[in-house]
Amino acid sequence: MKLRRNIIITTSLLTLLLAYATQIFAHGGFDHVTGTVVKLENNVLTVKTAKGDKTVNLDAKTEITRNDHPAQASDLKAGVRVVADIPEDSKTPGGNTTKIAHSIKIGTAAKAVGVPPANAQSHDK
Repeated sequence: MKLRRNIIITTSLLTLLLAYATQIFAHGGFDHVTGTVVKLENNVLTVKTAKGDKTVNLDAKTEITRNDHPAQASDLKAGVRVVADIPEDSKTPGGNTTKIAHSIKIGTAAKAVGVPPANAQSHDK
């Protein structure tokens, strides 16, 4: 009976460890910056996140996509949702840590709060 209990506990612990390991390694060596575009100036993207504004550098190698199709830096307009993937070990040749995006995925524009859609009917009569 004690052996069976130990096997159940061990199996449960291994299952839990496996579940958390998937989440831990899901990043694949990348930091993710998720939010809406504030601005893009001189290859520096400012993204409004839940924790405040973050800056992300772009370079010639940064892949920009929308719906799994190539997009351009000019598509990074204010209010557009994005996810920037930045290698965790991003370093400049001088050894300084910098956030150069490997890829940026463009989503949809964030919905404006309190603004009705363009085709909404007014209820004022």
